[in-house]
Amino acid sequence: MLPTVRQLQYFVAAARSGQISRAANDMNVTQSSITIAIRDLEDRLGYRLFHRKAKGVELTAAGQLFLQNATGVLAGLEDLMTLSVEDDLQIGGEVRLGVTDTVSGYYLPRIWREIRRKAPSLKLHVTELPRPEVEKGVLDGRFDLGIILISNMGNREDFEHETLLVSQRQLWIGAGHPFAAREDIAFADLVDEPYFLLQTDDHEHTMTANWGRYGFQPRVVFRSYSIEAVRSLVAAGHGITVLSDMIYRAWSLEGQRLLRKPLADRIETMNTGVIWPRSRSLSKATALFLRILTADTKAQRDADRGPFAG
Repeated sequence: MLPTVRQLQYFVAAARSGQISRAANDMNVTQSSITIAIRDLEDRLGYRLFHRKAKGVELTAAGQLFLQNATGVLAGLEDLMTLSVEDDLQIGGEVRLGVTDTVSGYYLPRIWREIRRKAPSLKLHVTELPRPEVEKGVLDGRFDLGIILISNMGNREDFEHETLLVSQRQLWIGAGHPFAAREDIAFADLVDEPYFLLQTDDHEHTMTANWGRYGFQPRVVFRSYSIEAVRSLVAAGHGITVLSDMIYRAWSLEGQRLLRKPLADRIETMNTGVIWPRSRSLSKATALFLRILTADTKAQRDADRGPFAG
């Protein structure tokens, strides 16, 4: 059991004065209150803090060490109680955010809503760019923070980062596809299937590495930068794709059903995260944005174990 603040205060008073009577007078309590507090503290610790002498008390070697730590704890508590804490609602300033296209389409709307609700005085300026340009902008000072797919991040030694979302990649098929009733699907089963390949956010580069581990070469019939185009084509039964749960929606724009199926072969997850330079401290506004972002993401993840899984 931890000592109470009062026990620490009584101990420090006795250590500094060298007398129980003087410590009691300093703390405006009875001598018995000081004596009982110190005895209980020693019982909890399992060792003596003082040598008792005829004219007062003297710290033991262990007591000297305990005094150093106890005074530090009390000083920290005093600092804590005198902090000037500014209400998040009142913190203003500008946060310059760089994001990639996947983030802006499927993650940014929620972020923007939470910032407006929890820190309305913040001014959020967002620019969408390819990942390498977001990283460069963060390092150059153009952006305060970047939200990117950190699973693809380069120059990791230059950045601090925090993972916001880990998203599985799965096979997407139309509701009427023969694979809809199967549970044991591997890349080898997809060799003859028409494949729609998304071009955004290094997706082709990432998937090429995954395919290479299993000797798989998809029969790509269409490459597109439009997630909605790929979604609609797959839902209509014209082919298949492998994409992240973060961008999955169960229905196409035309109202056709889209299914997800796990693959037996291991695929790298798509990890979304926030980055900032190791070499630069965060402004008050940026620190608040980061705190809201990470807290909200954790709360949502804990609530449903996959907030963007559709």
